[in-house]
Amino acid sequence: MLIFIALMGLLFGLMLIGLPVALSMGAASLVLLLSLRGITGVPWDMMAQRILYGVNNFTLLAIPFFILAGRLCNEAKITDRIFEFAKCLVGHLRGGLGHVNVVASMIFAGMSGSAVADAGGLGQMEIKAMIDDGYDADFSTAVTGASATIGPIIPPSIPIVIYGALADTSIAKLLIGGFLPGVTMGIAMMILIAALAYRFGYKRKRRATFKEFLRAFKRGTLPLFTPMIIMGGILSGVFTPTEASAIAVVYAFILGLVYKTLSFSGLIKVLKETMMDTAIILLIVGASGLYSWIIARYQVTGTLINSMGSFITHPLLLLLFINLFLLTVGCFIDATPALFILTPVLVPLVREFGIDTVHFGVIMVFNLMIGLITPPVGTVLYTLQRITATPFERIVRAIIPFYIPLLITLVFIVIYPPLTLFLPNLVLGR
Repeated sequence: MLIFIALMGLLFGLMLIGLPVALSMGAASLVLLLSLRGITGVPWDMMAQRILYGVNNFTLLAIPFFILAGRLCNEAKITDRIFEFAKCLVGHLRGGLGHVNVVASMIFAGMSGSAVADAGGLGQMEIKAMIDDGYDADFSTAVTGASATIGPIIPPSIPIVIYGALADTSIAKLLIGGFLPGVTMGIAMMILIAALAYRFGYKRKRRATFKEFLRAFKRGTLPLFTPMIIMGGILSGVFTPTEASAIAVVYAFILGLVYKTLSFSGLIKVLKETMMDTAIILLIVGASGLYSWIIARYQVTGTLINSMGSFITHPLLLLLFINLFLLTVGCFIDATPALFILTPVLVPLVREFGIDTVHFGVIMVFNLMIGLITPPVGTVLYTLQRITATPFERIVRAIIPFYIPLLITLVFIVIYPPLTLFLPNLVLGR
C-alpha cells in the first residue's frame, strides 16, 4: 500500500507543479524505482522496452485517424449540413434550437468521437444560431457544452479506444455499448431543455414543411451515412474498429472534395493539428507503458484489492466509491491522461469484483466526460470561453442545471448494466 501511495503522490504532485502528464508518469516511475533499487539496480533496458511496448499497439492507430476524421469534418463544413437536418427534425419543439443542438451533437458524435471537436467546431455554429434566434447567450453556451459530452459516448469514441487498449477489452463491444447510454444521455438533456425553455418563455417555432425536410435530408445524406458506415462495417465484420477509423478519414476527405469545401491550405492545417495532438497522446502512451509495468511488477492493484476488500463487499458499493473518485479526478485532470493513469489500477479491481469491463469502460468514460464541463480544469468550458468570449464564471453558472440529467443518466448506467451490455451481447455474443 505504501508503494501505491508513493507512486500516486509523486505523480499528482508533479502534475500539480505543472510538469506535463507524460513526464510526470515517467519521472514518478523512475523515482520510485530509484528509491526501491538504487541507481545501480534500475533496469534501464527494461524501462526502454516497456516504453516502446506501450506505443507498439495496432489498436492505438485508431486515435490519430478519429482525430483527423473529426477535424476534416469541421474544416469541410460538414457540420453545417448536420445542423440543418437536425433543425428540420426537432426545431419545432419548445426550446427548438436547444434540441437541435443536442441532436446535432448526437449525429456528429458518430463522426468525431471527441467532445472538444464537437464544442470547437459544431458548437461555434450552434451558439451563433441560438443567439440569432433570440436565445440567451449563457443558455446557448451551456447547452452546447453539455451536448458536446455526448461525442465520446456514442461511437466512435477516442476515449473508449484508449480504455479498450489499456484494459485489453473488446473495442467493438465498448463502442457498441456506448450507443444506448449516449442516446439516453441526449434524451435526458432534451427533457431538461424543454423544462428550461418553458421557464424562460422560449416559444415554439413552426414545424418544417415536408419539402424543407426533404431538402435538408438530401443535403445531409452523405454526412449521415458516416456513423452507419463505421458501425455497419464493425458489426458486419468487414473491418475492425481500427480500420473503421481509417475509413472515416477517407470518407470525410471525399465529402470535403464532393462539397468543394476542403481547401489545400485547410488540409495542411488539419494534418499539422492532428500530428501535434497524436504526438502528445503517444508520449503519454509510452510513459503509461512504464507506469503500468511498475503497477503490475509491485502488485499495487493486488494490495489495493486486499485493502478495499475489508470494507467493500458488494460490486455496487465499489462502483459508488469509484464514481465519486472519478468525478473528483475529472475536476482536476483531463480525460485522456486520467484514462492512462487510472485504467491500469481500476480495471483489475473491478474484474476482481466480477464487474464486466465493457460496462465499467462506459461508466469510466462517462464520468470523465462530466469532468470536461466541470471546473477548474474542464477542457470544454475553456473551449467555449475561447470561441464565445463569455466569462468563465458565467459559463459555469449556466451549465450547472445540466449536471442533473448527466448524473441521473450515470446512475441509471451504473445500476442497470443491460443498458450498456444489451447491444454488444446481442450483436457480438457474450
